[in-house]
Amino acid sequence: MKVSKKSFIITEAVLGILVLILAVMMLRENNGEPLGRVSVIVRDSDNAQWAAFKYGIRMAAQDRGVEAVIVGTESVMTTEEERELIESEIGKGADAVIVQPVPGEGVEEMLQKVKKKVPVMLVEALDSGNGKASEFPVTAADDYAMGQALAREVLEDYSGNLEGKTLGIVSRTTDSEVTARRTEGFCDALEGTGAEVSWRVAGNFDNGEEDYLGGQEKVDFVAALDDSSLTAAGAYSASDGLNGALLYGIAHSTQAAYYLDTGSVECLVVPDGFHVGYQSMSEIADGMEQLFYKEKDQVVSYTVLRRETMFSKENQELLFTMSQ
Repeated sequence: MKVSKKSFIITEAVLGILVLILAVMMLRENNGEPLGRVSVIVRDSDNAQWAAFKYGIRMAAQDRGVEAVIVGTESVMTTEEERELIESEIGKGADAVIVQPVPGEGVEEMLQKVKKKVPVMLVEALDSGNGKASEFPVTAADDYAMGQALAREVLEDYSGNLEGKTLGIVSRTTDSEVTARRTEGFCDALEGTGAEVSWRVAGNFDNGEEDYLGGQEKVDFVAALDDSSLTAAGAYSASDGLNGALLYGIAHSTQAAYYLDTGSVECLVVPDGFHVGYQSMSEIADGMEQLFYKEKDQVVSYTVLRRETMFSKENQELLFTMSQ
């Protein structure tokens, strides 16, 4: 048999397989069967901070005909524990996974192995460890920009003059890409303003706010860079534990909004959790529907909330999704 004839037969066979796959997908859609199963793994998944995110996941899954499974998790997770959860979900039939990567070494390598089995979408930036951006697609707000936005709000309250002012920075962890980018944006925006960072604290804050914040020296204001640290600092502020320091933060839970409404927090920068969930699920669904589709980064918006504007018409939808 000539080479050209062999090539023709191989080409025809490949085309036939593609047509068969397409026909099966169309038949499944016509029969009303789910497009596939997507498992969602984020730390402390029952925490209120994930309410808007999970609402977005459910809405996108409904719109795209996908079965979404949100896995129950603890607040602290190691790389190995996350790997075991992902492998368990794949074993149960997951066709794709949406993951919040845990901070620490070996995470990217672990996810690379997972990616060979099923599509992976991240909901937080991943530190590649080599100074380069991770190749995994991410759905998230711009962490650097949110850090800058938070600093601008502080500057506005002090009329742009922070000479001699001191501050503390609070975060859940110090070794995640999210914290690093938010810190960088915040500090870059304050550079040259005269403000001095007196201390930085990181921890899980599980009802231990005083253990982390009680021994810190008095400062003029505190910046909390994630929902866990903001709600912990908000509770401490409500009991006058911050010694009059003004509290600003990046957060997206109803508890964080409560502390803003009651005056324990001056300002919140709120990433759009609903669209993090909706867009990440939509991207995964596109990959499940379209052969050779490559999932892409999705950047969602953020909103600056003040007590006097939080219940405005423009913010009603944001507050609604946070309470779902």
